Amino acid sequence: MALITFMSDFGTVDHYVAAVKAAIVSESPSQPIADITHNIRPFDISHAANVLRSVYKDFPQKTVHIVAVDSMKEKSKALAIELDGHLFVGFDSGIFSLISEKRPDQIAVLENGQSTFPAKDVLAKTALQLANGKSLKDVGTMVSEMTELYGRQLKVTKREIAGNVVSVDHFGNLITNISKTEFDKILEINGAGVRYLIRFGREQFQSTHGYFSDVDSGDCFVLFNSSGQLQIGINKGNASELLGLSEDAPVIIEFSNG
Repeated sequence: MALITFMSDFGTVDHYVAAVKAAIVSESPSQPIADITHNIRPFDISHAANVLRSVYKDFPQKTVHIVAVDSMKEKSKALAIELDGHLFVGFDSGIFSLISEKRPDQIAVLENGQSTFPAKDVLAKTALQLANGKSLKDVGTMVSEMTELYGRQLKVTKREIAGNVVSVDHFGNLITNISKTEFDKILEINGAGVRYLIRFGREQFQSTHGYFSDVDSGDCFVLFNSSGQLQIGINKGNASELLGLSEDAPVIIEFSNG
């Protein structure tokens, strides 16, 4: 029996999260379920994609992820996909094109029926079937295409990486789409003696930090987080509010020699 995770924009005030879980455990009381978050901003596909992209690989292979975001969208198809050894059930909103550079290995369209609560009636049922060993062809109709969206793309040259803030977390930290992999690649291309300048808003830094605590309370830090993304924050402060920056704000790294 594989693990099921659950992420939604349902919040935690109403009964919706409990109802989806009840649909699972009423059929299989021993089924393990892990919550990712239920505080995705309502209908915000970009927010959901950034959260899911940051964490799904931390779970074991064959984990089944329920993604119930913007789930009441009229006529939206329900999908099951296989990607990176993980299984996902959710809606054809474009979210699955934003969580990885890879295309899914398999895609299946699920039968929605006439449910007014498809996260409970469709996604929960399908997730349980997949967790118990069913294949995608057992739970839906195999297809080759899904809705694709295109997130903010990096602009990379030997002398510059131009990115953007793609998410603001609970603490007000600014998460960018600049990866350590891309950063290290440009450092290597430029060779020994390369210097760099990180610019955002009115701030600029000539180096990154290793930890939040490398700076005093109230000071700004720039580091690559555990997901390998460039993150900007203020130690014990809200960087988004104090720096006046939010999603889509530009972040530039300039490289020079000597």
